[in-house]
Amino acid sequence: MSNEHLEPEDEDNDDQATSLDPKIAHHSTYIDETKRILQAYTDCESYDELERMVVEDNILNKNTDEYRTNILREVTRRHIPSKEDYTETPLMRVLSADVRSDVAEWCLYYEFAQDPFIRLITIEFLYPEFQRGTLSIQAEDIVTFIKSIKDDYADLRDRSDSTINEAATKYLTSLRNFGLLEGRQRKEFAVTYIPDETIAYVVYRLFDDEAASASDVIEHDDWKLFLMDESEVQRRIRDISPQYINYEKRGSTERLRMKYETVDKLIDAF
Repeated sequence: MSNEHLEPEDEDNDDQATSLDPKIAHHSTYIDETKRILQAYTDCESYDELERMVVEDNILNKNTDEYRTNILREVTRRHIPSKEDYTETPLMRVLSADVRSDVAEWCLYYEFAQDPFIRLITIEFLYPEFQRGTLSIQAEDIVTFIKSIKDDYADLRDRSDSTINEAATKYLTSLRNFGLLEGRQRKEFAVTYIPDETIAYVVYRLFDDEAASASDVIEHDDWKLFLMDESEVQRRIRDISPQYINYEKRGSTERLRMKYETVDKLIDAF
């Protein structure tokens, strides 16, 4: 997971720009399929065996080998670090644990939204629109935003209008599938409540990455993926203390201490 801002391309930033590929234009969210694949992977701990289970045993109950292979390829791209060496990620642990479905799906959304294209659109466009009080979003709004920034990103610059239109539509459908938006043609912001366990999961994930202080966590852009501002983040973190963390605020000083040593132990406590 990265907490870096996506910056426009310049002479020293071409590698970062080339990572901004709107792959969402070609793939579904695969929520149920992702859960099934990662659960199977934690059981067998072998990518070769996982591939056999998906393609030959058809654990996804899909009609063709090609479709099953394409789903596996996309879930692998998003969520499996290596085909050679088995590594259990925090998301895999969540999906294989006995946790409520809403907790699992919001954790899955968080990891899904780390895709650079999804992250950019959500943080730089959708969140500001939500803060402004915009009631609904259409694909045309996303298209207008993408076109306004496309010259700054190598992977967007040469995309056709049809690709951009499809990317915008798929983006909105994805966020509707995860429950952040609702509606068909015109998507409205849904009334959501992110479970305490998911809040704790994100806090631990941020500390595992680069956050070094309470302010680093509370002010992190990743919360905008849930359309949460700093005051709401602070309140929600205070609400989960001391069950999952210890949060203290004295004057202008805030302090966060993890109750569990690792995110894995946190998940085991859910």
